[in-house]
Amino acid sequence: MSGTNLAMIHASPAAIAPLVNYYARAEPGWTILNLLDDGIMRQFRAGDEAAVEAGLLSLIDRAVTRYHAEAALVTCSATTLDMMRRLELASPVAVVKIDLPMAQAAVAAGRRIGALVTFPPTVGPTTALLEEVARRAGRGVSVMAELRAPALDALLAGDAATHDAILREGAIALRDAGAEAIVLAQVSMAHMRAALEEELGVPVFSSLETSHQALCEALRQ
Repeated sequence: MSGTNLAMIHASPAAIAPLVNYYARAEPGWTILNLLDDGIMRQFRAGDEAAVEAGLLSLIDRAVTRYHAEAALVTCSATTLDMMRRLELASPVAVVKIDLPMAQAAVAAGRRIGALVTFPPTVGPTTALLEEVARRAGRGVSVMAELRAPALDALLAGDAATHDAILREGAIALRDAGAEAIVLAQVSMAHMRAALEEELGVPVFSSLETSHQALCEALRQ
């Protein structure tokens, strides 16, 4: 799939660097298009789902019509499954929700799942996503969400060390509460995955590798 044009649809600037760095290594032949509207974050916080959906669809349409994108990755985990279904129906190209494949992997790994979250509007959709994926798989799960919003504030202010320290504490709290698997709800914490898994002794999932596999499958179809 060399020469693939992939559009990444962002609501937060914090998602851009980890994804660009990952795909530069994983798919050096792909052209990555980053389309950002951080006003969507404010609309998420305000609960204006119609505006959020319209904003995301506008970015997807621009990526396809202006930049000839062949697929789109929606990188905001606060998008609900229902919203994603509508975006998929309205989009002329394949659209992947970044954390759906991660949720599927986590549900297969354990019944007590911890979700480490830095963006408050993500708590509900991430919990609902894990529960819905488990329901479809015929598995019962218990989801524990650990919200550490100051970590995202620190990251957006350029303080990555504080971001990582806050999230390490949150991950330890989830493990100590009985989590058998942990998902990192924001891609901005994906760089911590391997170190946390080694330290905590439970599976830790980020949306980088799992969404990459899903995109490859979508492009083949």
